[in-house]
Amino acid sequence: MKVFIHGFYGAGNAGDDAILHAIIDRLKQINPNIDIAVSIRSKNIQAYFGEESIDYVLGTDIASVSRIIKESSLVIVGGGGLFQDYNSFEPENLFLRQKGAINYYSYPIIVAKMLNIKVMLYAVGIGPLTSSESQTAMKWIADNVDEITVRDRQSYNLLQKLGVTHHVLSADPVIKLESVQVKLPKNLAKSTGLKVGLNLRNWSYASEKLKKLEHQLIPLLNNLATAHPIHYYIFPFNNLPSEEEKAKQLAIQLIGKVDIIPYTVSPQEYKYYFKQMDFLVAMRLHASIFAIYEGVPSIGISYDDKVSLFYEEHKLEKYCFSLYEGNFTELHQLLLDCIKRPNYHKSMLKDKLALLLEREEENKRVLIRALENGVKNDE
Repeated sequence: MKVFIHGFYGAGNAGDDAILHAIIDRLKQINPNIDIAVSIRSKNIQAYFGEESIDYVLGTDIASVSRIIKESSLVIVGGGGLFQDYNSFEPENLFLRQKGAINYYSYPIIVAKMLNIKVMLYAVGIGPLTSSESQTAMKWIADNVDEITVRDRQSYNLLQKLGVTHHVLSADPVIKLESVQVKLPKNLAKSTGLKVGLNLRNWSYASEKLKKLEHQLIPLLNNLATAHPIHYYIFPFNNLPSEEEKAKQLAIQLIGKVDIIPYTVSPQEYKYYFKQMDFLVAMRLHASIFAIYEGVPSIGISYDDKVSLFYEEHKLEKYCFSLYEGNFTELHQLLLDCIKRPNYHKSMLKDKLALLLEREEENKRVLIRALENGVKNDE
């Protein structure tokens, strides 16, 4: 049996790579003999760091993707926040320029269903869907795939609102991805004082809000570093040049001890680096997941609902701040309290993780059903 996984892999993003690793681990746990093919965004950037043998195909190469799908018994699309229209949606260009997320993630589904091959949406995030065309397309996609798990309650409710009834509430698979202990970089292994992780990202859809955040946040961080023995560690979380440059610019503006920890290792090893922090300030969802599921308090900066939803589902709302509201006084107070009472904030994570860990098992249950039903008639 062959399974084809379509997502945003091999683009240098630690979160996407972690999702892929978690899905492959789950597949091999269920059936070690499954053959796996994965769509990737670049032939030059490693997407999977594990030991399994994987076939790769460029996700933009429609002919090659179609060939792989024809050889497969199950197509998995996911995980992550795939179905949204931040970049618009142009159904008339579905197989041409593939502009927008819905185009890119839906075309393999159409090919698979025309070939009578099973499709599972795996731990996906849905939304925002701002146009009626996007909503109609999402309804059509959801109605025609065989299995759906969604990673958050807002995605679940959105599908319900669209009239979808066969989807299952699960959780992001990365919460189950175990970190791997490795030799730490010297600047991380020999640090003294408080280790504070930082993760900011570019976000072109609210660039002015992001500038305002940075204008307020950086002086706060510098004031804290003046008063306390802090070593800042910047985690770009993405090895794209633009993200690396952002990390460098942040490092230049911070005072005291500052180091950049680039994403040059496996997601599991990178996750282990997060385990060394006393606390984290992060925009990216999976940066918060890496920290919190290693027992490290994280303060989220929500640029998208997926970030705030993650904190809400853990009943950690007070640890999340909206990029669009600018509650900098409260943020400063929480940062200061994390410095003064690190053990207290670590204790706040206890008993908060069990719900989603249990809910993530739904991905396995539904995947087993998809695999059982995914054997083609001629096999």
